Amino acid sequence: MKKYYFLLLSIFTIINFSSCKVSKEYVQFVTKKDDIKEPATKKVLVFSSNTVSVKEFKKTYAKNFKDDKGFSNKYIKDFSTVLRENKLFSNVVIDTITSNFNDLNKNKVDYIIHVSNVEIMNRVEWTQGAMNMNGVGMQAPTSTEYCVINVKVEVYNIQKDKEIIEFVAIGEESVFLFDFTKTFKKAKERSINHIINYLKSGRTTYDKY
Repeated sequence: MKKYYFLLLSIFTIINFSSCKVSKEYVQFVTKKDDIKEPATKKVLVFSSNTVSVKEFKKTYAKNFKDDKGFSNKYIKDFSTVLRENKLFSNVVIDTITSNFNDLNKNKVDYIIHVSNVEIMNRVEWTQGAMNMNGVGMQAPTSTEYCVINVKVEVYNIQKDKEIIEFVAIGEESVFLFDFTKTFKKAKERSINHIINYLKSGRTTYDKY
């Protein structure tokens, strides 16, 4: 009888945990002083200051990017492509040469989006082992490694000559079958999507990946 009790308890525990959705804030440290007014009619310029801190996934980073400028240029190009696809602004231009705000050509631009302080790191998530089917002992805990990319975003209203929005967007993806490059690209893609979604709707929270 004891054996079947533990079996039922294990099954109940697994179902209970699998049915619970865990949410996480993937947009944090938000400072908002004003809204983007009628963005669909406005022109935006995107640039990066090429500040990248690679704490983990160093081999993957070096394999895919020549240097920090190469990563930054790729990031804002991909980001701008998604901006255009979402039709958030009437026109999107990028500057891959200038990394200083004061040196940008601000003529005929309504807003500027500055991407900076990119941080590439990892996160390890441990899952407690389930009880063995015979009701004796516990299985060993398992771990999952995530690639995490944090990106600081600042939005400037050029007509008012002031920063109006600042936040940090986070993208992450779990490592699967040791495909670190695919994991890295997915984390980068998600960080971009989280930026876009926040600018569109103010969304900050998602079901945990």
